Amino acid sequence: MKNLVIVAAACSSLALGGCATQGGVIGGVAGATIGGVATGTVGGALVGAGVGAVAGTVIEAHATNGLCTYRAASGQYYRARCPY
Repeated sequence: MKNLVIVAAACSSLALGGCATQGGVIGGVAGATIGGVATGTVGGALVGAGVGAVAGTVIEAHATNGLCTYRAASGQYYRARCPY
């Protein structure tokens, strides 16, 4: 059962990461894993994923001074203000 909870939590947090930053995705996966293992339920894993994603996004925004890295159509990378 624990393996199923961990897999479900990891998949759901990665799906939420489509509109998040890398810090949000990493935080969501870590939070889902910790929440799932600690509680042994899917609900705990989902709560952990949400809390971890928010924490990861906030920490990353603070660490990068609010700048995000984007890729232009030409393939070049550039930094600009994050949309949040």
